[in-house]
Amino acid sequence: MQSKICVLQVIPNLDVSGASQGCVDVANFLSEKNYNSYILTHSGPKSIEVKNSNEKVFFAPVNSKNPLKIFLNTIKIIKLIKKLNITIVHARSRAPAWSSYFACAVTGAKFITTFHGTYNFSNPLKKYYNSIMLKTNGTIAISEFINDHINNCYPIKNYNIRTIARGVDLDFFDPNNYETQQVELIIKEFNIDNDAIKILLAGRITGWKGHKLLLQAISNLHKKTSHKFEVIFVGPDENHKLKTSLKNFANEHNLAKSLHFVGPRNDLNNFYSLADLVISASTDPEAFGRISVEAQAMGKFVIASNHGGSVETVKDGETGYLFENNNSEDLCKKIIDAISNEKHKSDKTSEACISHVREKYSKIKMCEETINFYREVIN
Repeated sequence: MQSKICVLQVIPNLDVSGASQGCVDVANFLSEKNYNSYILTHSGPKSIEVKNSNEKVFFAPVNSKNPLKIFLNTIKIIKLIKKLNITIVHARSRAPAWSSYFACAVTGAKFITTFHGTYNFSNPLKKYYNSIMLKTNGTIAISEFINDHINNCYPIKNYNIRTIARGVDLDFFDPNNYETQQVELIIKEFNIDNDAIKILLAGRITGWKGHKLLLQAISNLHKKTSHKFEVIFVGPDENHKLKTSLKNFANEHNLAKSLHFVGPRNDLNNFYSLADLVISASTDPEAFGRISVEAQAMGKFVIASNHGGSVETVKDGETGYLFENNNSEDLCKKIIDAISNEKHKSDKTSEACISHVREKYSKIKMCEETINFYREVIN
């Protein structure tokens, strides 16, 4: 019966992260299917994307690791469970998972988590803190890579773990869904040479996302090919120290005029549309690799680090290339190979990318599998 599924998702913030997008997608899908769905979070711009957010989104400091606040959040969740007749609490991070765990123990609601990352640990105490994500009625791993990580690092075998890959919005990330006028404005605003090969790296400016690695590869490219390149970085860029370092590198290697820092954008589809190649150069393994999937959904050939979720989401040689992690020479070689084989111009390649994502990584598929898991846990 539908009335038995009433979900409270608990997440630190509704920001630009993949975890936040998945939370919003599941909440809206549940509402569309006439299930009761609520979110408890601290803050974040994506709260307005939740349908009927004034009634469906509640706020508390669930982003805090402070033990007192975790205790107070537990009381808040207990009250919400009783008031809203919640049957499932779905926590999407460790601190709120501890509050959710105790609240479910008191009320009898089912407790589910999503394991969104590798949650590195350096000592037994940190590992115990992480293990709350598995003290559940069911745990969702967002990729086989994360599932393997759980089994390797937390080797007790009686966990109820289900791999449910992240999904992307195929209506938004559709090769036909872009605004020609807006793309032209982007090219003009950032002074992008439209005749050059345009290389996009989307992601927050942070050390492990591989922005410098890509610039090193581009510097090598200029020595090995006569092609012109434009490098476009899209994503939050409040890390001013790293941004300055990247700009200095670009100046030292004559890349400054072809490097563009765009900042965060809501129209990423337009940037995928104008790009010739999309790079995922993360030096740490991506738990899933949402950017690679979004790019393929737009029909774009992807070149990604050969580790983490990208090994699953990119079909090497068909929808993209995988390069040796943290190796700018190999990244340079893969970019040259992609251009030489005209992967960025091939209709066949573009169709393979789109088909791959539509078959495996749609938002609807992710949401349906999540609801089915809810049903299994309740029953």
